[in-house]
Amino acid sequence: MQYLDTRGLAGRPRMFSEAVLEGIGPGGGLFVPERLPELDAAGLDHLASLPYAARAERVLSSFEPDLAPGVLHAAVSSAYGSQFDNPGIAPLRDLGGGRFVLELWHGPTLAFKDMALQLMPRLFSAAIERAAADGAGEYLILVATSGDTGAAALEGFADREHTKIAVLFPEAGVSTLQERQMTTRPGANVNVFRVGGDFDACQTAVKRVFEDAAFAAELAAGHGLSLSSANSINWGRLLPQIAYYLSACADLRARGALRDGQLVDVCVPTGNFGNVLAAWYARRMGAPIGRLISASNSNNVLAEFIATGVYDISARSLVRTPSPSMDILISSNLERLLWDLTGDPERIRGWMAGLGATGRFEVDSATLASLRDVFAGGWVDNATCLATIAEVQRERGYLFDPHTAVAWKVADAAAEDRPVLIVATAHWAKFPADVTRALTGQAPDAPMPTGDAELELLRRVPDLAPGATVPPQLDAVLRRPVRFHTRIDSTPDVVEAALREWLAGG
Repeated sequence: MQYLDTRGLAGRPRMFSEAVLEGIGPGGGLFVPERLPELDAAGLDHLASLPYAARAERVLSSFEPDLAPGVLHAAVSSAYGSQFDNPGIAPLRDLGGGRFVLELWHGPTLAFKDMALQLMPRLFSAAIERAAADGAGEYLILVATSGDTGAAALEGFADREHTKIAVLFPEAGVSTLQERQMTTRPGANVNVFRVGGDFDACQTAVKRVFEDAAFAAELAAGHGLSLSSANSINWGRLLPQIAYYLSACADLRARGALRDGQLVDVCVPTGNFGNVLAAWYARRMGAPIGRLISASNSNNVLAEFIATGVYDISARSLVRTPSPSMDILISSNLERLLWDLTGDPERIRGWMAGLGATGRFEVDSATLASLRDVFAGGWVDNATCLATIAEVQRERGYLFDPHTAVAWKVADAAAEDRPVLIVATAHWAKFPADVTRALTGQAPDAPMPTGDAELELLRRVPDLAPGATVPPQLDAVLRRPVRFHTRIDSTPDVVEAALREWLAGG
C-alpha cells in the first residue's frame, strides 16, 4: 500500500517506511493511505479472541507496511507488554446506562499517547534499518507538545539508536506533572525546551523549521541528520490509534453490548483532531461506529467548524483550561479528513493557505454536508468540566481527568439513542490541582499550590475520591532530578539556534 500527499506536492507516492521517516510531506502536506482495508463482522469478532498486541498487529498488517512480518511482530509485541499496567492494554469500563469508557491511560506516561508512541519508535527504527541500504543516515525527531505527546515521545525514543529527539512545550501551558515528566527524562539522545507563548505558537515554529530547506541541508551536512516528527501529523503515530477503536468495538460485540447491525457513537476529547480521526478511519474500515462526536473545551474552534463549515481563528486567543492537551486552535489532522471528504489536493492547498494567511477558511456546502453526516461537535467551559468530574465521581464512583470529563459532558448533549464509547485519554493523577478543585467544589481559577507543592495534592485526592489510587508510574518521575531548564522564544530562528547549540555539544 502506498501513501499520498494531501496537498499533491510529493511528486510520487510513498511507501509506509518512507512516510514514517519523512513525517510530513513537501510543502506541509500530510501522508494518507491510497485506500483503506476492510474488516467484516467476522473479522472484528476474531479480534476479540486475541490479546491486544495481536489485535494491533492484525490491524497494522492489513495496511501492508513494507516491513518483514517478523519485524512487525517483534515491534508490536514489545510495544504492548509489561510497560502497561493492565493486561488488556486498552480495557473497557462499563459505567452503566449504555456508557462505556475506553481507558487509554495504562501506559508508562499515563496518557493515550503511549498507545502510539510505544509502537511508533519501534516502527521508526525498522524503517531506518530498511532505508540504511540506500545510504540513509540518522534522524532528529522534533516534537511540539501540548502536554502528553512530549512525555510519551521521550519515553519511546530515549536512547534509541540512530535518533535524537527534541521536545518543545509551551510555558504555562502544561500541568506541573506533565512538565516534570519531560524535564526529568533520562536519555543521552534527548533534549527538552520550554517555549514562550502557547501551543499553537510552539507548533507553528516547529512546522516552520520543517519547511526550512537550508536548515535541513545544514543538519544533513553537519550532523548526518534528517528531520522527522513524532506528532500525529506522522502516519506512524496515527495508524496505531486505529487499532484501539477496532479493539473496543470487538470487545463491545463480545460482551453483547453491540448486537448485529447495532452501532456505537464515539465521543473523543480532541484538539489536534488525530484521536477522533483514527476513529473515522476505523469506521471506514468497517467498525460498527455511528456518529463521531468531537468534544472541545473553551478553545472550541472544531465544534464551530463542524457546525458551520467555517474554520476561523483570526480573532481568537488561546484560552487556558483544565484540559491543556486540548488547548489548541490549529488542528493539524483536520487536513486529512478534508482530503478524505474531497480527494482534491488543490482545494486542500487553498484552504490551508487561507488558514496560514488570514487565520480562516470555509469549506463548500457539499463538503460540510459530508462532514456533518458523520461528525457532531460540542464543547464545555471550565466550570462545567470540573463540575462533571465531581458529578461522575459522586454518582458512578469513577474519577475522570479533565479531558475525559469534557467528552462525557459533550456526549450528554450530542449522543443519540445508542451506546456511547467515551474515550478516556489520561489518568486523573496527571492533573491533581484541577481534580482537587473539582472534588472540593472550587472555581476553575481558585488558587492552588504550584510546582512541587502541587504534586503533594496527589496524596490528597484519594481521600476525596474513595477508590482512587496514585499510579506507580509516577514514583520514578517524582524521584528524578530536573535535567532541562532552557527557555526559548517561539520563533523558527530561535528554535533552530537552540537545536544547533545542542547538537554542537553546547
